[in-house]
Amino acid sequence: MEKKHAENLKILADRIKHPVMKALLIGIANDSEKHAQFYTAIIELITRYQPAISQEEFRILKEEIERHIETELKMMETTKQLFTKFSDSRIKLLIMAIHEDEVKHHKVLTSIRDNVATEYVVNEEDMWSAIWRDSPWHGTPGG
Repeated sequence: MEKKHAENLKILADRIKHPVMKALLIGIANDSEKHAQFYTAIIELITRYQPAISQEEFRILKEEIERHIETELKMMETTKQLFTKFSDSRIKLLIMAIHEDEVKHHKVLTSIRDNVATEYVVNEEDMWSAIWRDSPWHGTPGG
């Protein structure tokens, strides 16, 4: 449904010459394409085994996410400043749409940093629990 919606919006945007309307329609179409990718990711999470994130990937995520969080903060500040400089409601609409996206991006990146891009260290208790908790030989002779 999202993909078809995006296609239809792009077709409509191609027929419109007004730059603001065209940009808004394409922006919504791009969001619908993103939503379709999210739904695909959800299905993969539900139906497929997910590989562990390697230590190298954790390192990359930690470094890069932090940099992107800072960039999003700068872009949020820029859009706030731009919003006050214009009185044209069409320009304000576009700047506010950009600002709202920057705020969402910042929240998602912060969530990734705080919930995903942190390493989980397995301690000895975790290891023994994983080995023996569900073992059929736990507590039996020879086990």
